[in-house]
Amino acid sequence: MARVGQTADSPDAIERLDAAISVAAESAAAGDQLLDHFVAQARKAGHSWTEVGTRLGVSKQAVRQRFVERTTLFVLPGAVRPAPRLQACLRRAESEAQADGAAEIGTQHLLVGLLAEGVAAAILETQGVHAETIRDAAHRLFGLGGPPSQDAPAMSAEAVSALDSAARHAADSDPDSESPLLRTEHLLFALALDSGGRARRVLNDLGADIAGVRRELERYVSCPPRRRSGRWKRARTSSGAACSFCGRPKRVAGRLVAGPGVHICPACVALSADILEREQSC
Repeated sequence: MARVGQTADSPDAIERLDAAISVAAESAAAGDQLLDHFVAQARKAGHSWTEVGTRLGVSKQAVRQRFVERTTLFVLPGAVRPAPRLQACLRRAESEAQADGAAEIGTQHLLVGLLAEGVAAAILETQGVHAETIRDAAHRLFGLGGPPSQDAPAMSAEAVSALDSAARHAADSDPDSESPLLRTEHLLFALALDSGGRARRVLNDLGADIAGVRRELERYVSCPPRRRSGRWKRARTSSGAACSFCGRPKRVAGRLVAGPGVHICPACVALSADILEREQSC
């Protein structure tokens, strides 16, 4: 309201309307962020989608449709968008983890998810990698899960890292785009090249030709992702702003919060909150 009031002396009512529209949009966005935060907190505390939907006055299906993609893909930098085929693969990975009775969505579940559709599915099929063989190898290597779950588990730290690496790869492969598109081939690159990850261990167990997978992927993507432990290259934008912690440029991070001589992106804010929350619970 204060900002609208600043234009109150203007004889042009349309300017006041513009200011009011801007404030209303910002208020709506802040409200969405507030709901996102506390829905995520309720889910972490073990409350079901049915309970959350009841509080919001909507069905379980409606609340999941609104919030599940945000909570599942929270690790993606703001400007990087998941392609529709990748979204379908992530939904399949989520269903796979639920059916497996897993506490978290692991990279082995992401590997099954990639078989849903897209370039990654075609490449995995040429290697003779199928959902049943992945499940068998994962159970052999990592043990059996529990009974099937009705609720979607959270992403494991390894899966979060894989998605973040794939997002960096997508941004590096399309440096001129203001909103890079994350595709199934980017995620397969991240999973296959992480030699210590569960997905790669499953592929090794199945005798997949990793070099052959990489050659096939290079037909669709321009460069391999950096190692999981690597940091973002400090690419310069027109404003020169980049996150002081992870190095994501503003073009990739979507927005940056500025402080005295530093900037921080939403992904690092979320990571910091998670670290503080875990430390307080210890």
